[in-house]
Amino acid sequence: GLFSMMQIQLIDFKLEFGRLYSSSGIHKVILADEISPDNCRLWDMKTNEKLDKDRFRLNLGGLIEAYTDIANRMSIELPELKIEK
Repeated sequence: GLFSMMQIQLIDFKLEFGRLYSSSGIHKVILADEISPDNCRLWDMKTNEKLDKDRFRLNLGGLIEAYTDIANRMSIELPELKIEK
């Protein structure tokens, strides 16, 4: 699929759902999340390098570079980031 074309393994992901209540008493279950590197485990197919939020959780560094790499593989243009130290 989509990720394999970009040489990325989708290991797993989480989605959050909620209940929407209406005045008529009808309840709907709604998707309340997005698909992003913040809620997916994405690994490079060749190197098994983590390209997701685990870089932050495991103190691996390079979170912005990993997210930028994913955006580049998806042909998404990102605005230039200015990081203040």
